[in-house]
Amino acid sequence: MTTQSPKYFYTADSWDEAAWIDVISVEYESLVSAYPFDTKFRGISSEGRLKVLDVGCGSALFPQYLDQTLTDGIHLTCDLLDVSERSLRQAERVMEELEHFSAGRSIKTLIEDIPRALLPAVPSYDVIWAIHSLTTVDLKQMPDVIEHLLRLLSPGGHLFIYQLTADSAYQALHRVYRERVSTEVPRFMEFEDTQRILESLSAEYEVLELSFDHELPGGRPDLMENYLRKCVLDESVDTERVFGDLLPGFESGGLYRIPQTVNFISIYRS
Repeated sequence: MTTQSPKYFYTADSWDEAAWIDVISVEYESLVSAYPFDTKFRGISSEGRLKVLDVGCGSALFPQYLDQTLTDGIHLTCDLLDVSERSLRQAERVMEELEHFSAGRSIKTLIEDIPRALLPAVPSYDVIWAIHSLTTVDLKQMPDVIEHLLRLLSPGGHLFIYQLTADSAYQALHRVYRERVSTEVPRFMEFEDTQRILESLSAEYEVLELSFDHELPGGRPDLMENYLRKCVLDESVDTERVFGDLLPGFESGGLYRIPQTVNFISIYRS
């Protein structure tokens, strides 16, 4: 697998993370305001101290938003898992600055390799989360991965997955990209795939549905170009040629409003 694969998109030094965060921060803000993480954590551990596995940690964006909502006494020791050494080091630095987090182990591996990288001898986790990280994975391998993650949970623990649905514009744009640019590019994993896997495992889970818009200012084609390239994880795509006819449908009141639907899945291990 080359570093040109979408799986490695966020490892590139050229990736403009700050500009992307400005647009997608609404996703994390919506999640931490809608789900009672503090109450849930105290229900898992009365002492408020939990061991966490962050699957596809990236630059630890989710912990940064979550940290602001947690109350005194909550502390999460977080093992970090990512394919990118750069992301792991950045996430470790972020953890040092957060009030309710500390970094545990750093595990450099593909998500698909979790069943081999994290053997049963690894201590169990109170919480495992995969926040926007189950996207560019190999769908055929994901039943084994999710089943293994559930095995790594301690009794009473939770697996959290935050994932775009098939109805989200992000997924729709990627489908257009595959139709118009390369039919050989694998499709992104989506909530509906995870739901089918959980049903096959007879897992006990709940779903929180969240919807919001990504807003970009009109009159800034450079920002829209960068946004669309990040939606398809291809920095070389000619966005005007591929998506130009679709953009008027997103324009409203001087802004481009791109609707997203993201589901938060809470899976319980009895």
